[in-house]
Amino acid sequence: MSDDEHIVDLQENNDLSTKAALGKDEEEDDDDMEQITAQKVLEILETAWINEMCAPEILPDQTDMLELMVSQVSHMEEQMKDLDKNDFRAVVHSMELERVRYIMASYLRCRLQKIETFTQHILNQEDVRESDDKRLSPEETKFAREYSSHVDEYFHKVATQYMPNQQRGELEQRIVAPNLMSHVFLKANVEVPAVIVGVDDEEVDMAPGSQHIIPYQLVADLIQNNQAQLI
Repeated sequence: MSDDEHIVDLQENNDLSTKAALGKDEEEDDDDMEQITAQKVLEILETAWINEMCAPEILPDQTDMLELMVSQVSHMEEQMKDLDKNDFRAVVHSMELERVRYIMASYLRCRLQKIETFTQHILNQEDVRESDDKRLSPEETKFAREYSSHVDEYFHKVATQYMPNQQRGELEQRIVAPNLMSHVFLKANVEVPAVIVGVDDEEVDMAPGSQHIIPYQLVADLIQNNQAQLI
């Protein structure tokens, strides 16, 4: 039995409900609901975590999946109270819970590091995106704006207020942005024909499971559409 299957065994095949669009659809009609297991939620989070770690820019958040997993972890912790501490299953399940917690914490930590590094760039991008295309959760947006405000206030007190106006204006225009042309390792999830992979418009057909090293910007849409994943 794999580590992920331990979660399904412990929850006694209970299903979690989510929207067909993974939480993006706000309609309450039952026909739009699909059943998703804790194992599937974990697989989605693991993929999102690896993509976030490897991508140079911040990716769309997976708040809905995180909330489902947090709820499931709490449920599993309650169930584990009924197990004998000397029961081997309790040890295995406890180790798996620690692994799940690590994935969630690392995922959020990675996103916060990107927000702190590219704060103004991310906020500028968020301001021009449609509401359905936002990449930050409301909590992350609040954190980013507060962080940006505090950093600006600090630098004004210690440096910028003493600078000539011209230099001050130049400093404000220097926004740190991620290098979207940095190379990434990629694995195709489905067949993707005619992917441009070079400055000379060279094209490559990606077969399912094939691996490539390509500038991120050329395959960013494939990552977001789940046609490929970073490795």
